[in-house]
Amino acid sequence: MIIIRGVNVFPSEIEHHLLRVSELAPHYQLHPFLHGRLEALELHAEVTEYFYNQVGGDLQSGAAIELVRRIQSLLKTHCLISIGVRLHPPKTLPRSEGKAVRVIDRRKQENPV
Repeated sequence: MIIIRGVNVFPSEIEHHLLRVSELAPHYQLHPFLHGRLEALELHAEVTEYFYNQVGGDLQSGAAIELVRRIQSLLKTHCLISIGVRLHPPKTLPRSEGKAVRVIDRRKQENPV
C-alpha cells in the first residue's frame, strides 16, 4: 500500500482497473514523488504493440493523449486520487524475474522546496 496525500492506494487496485484498458500491456510501475512539499503519484504504463503501431509510434498523438485522459479519469473515479500517466512503447519498462517491482518510491530521494 502507498499513502499519497492521506489516501491509501493499493497497487493491486490500480492493476485491476488498468487490465480493463485494452490499449495497455500488463506492465506498469507506480512512481510516488514529491512535487514541492506535496506527494504525487505517476503511473508509467506500456501500450500494446497494436496500439503503438496504430498511432505510428507517436505517443504524443491525439489518440495517445485521449488514452492518457481516459486512464486518469478511470483511476480518479475508482481510486479517488489524481494520478499522472506516462505512456511507454512496448517492452521498454524493466522486467524482473520473480516478483515484479511495481512501486519505485522517489519521495525520499528528492528534497522538498
